[in-house]
Amino acid sequence: MKNYDFQEKHFQISDPIESYFECITTCDIRDGRCISRCVEILKQNHN
Repeated sequence: MKNYDFQEKHFQISDPIESYFECITTCDIRDGRCISRCVEILKQNHN
C-alpha cells in the first residue's frame, strides 16, 4: 500500500492545515513523493 493512498483517505480532517501536518509527519523526510502528495492534499482541501 502506498503511503499517499492511505494519507489521501485518512487525512480528510476539517482543518486543511492540520491535515497537512498530520500527513507530513507520516512521511520519511527523504520521500519526496510522500511530501509532494501531502502538499497536493493541502491544495485540494484549500479549494
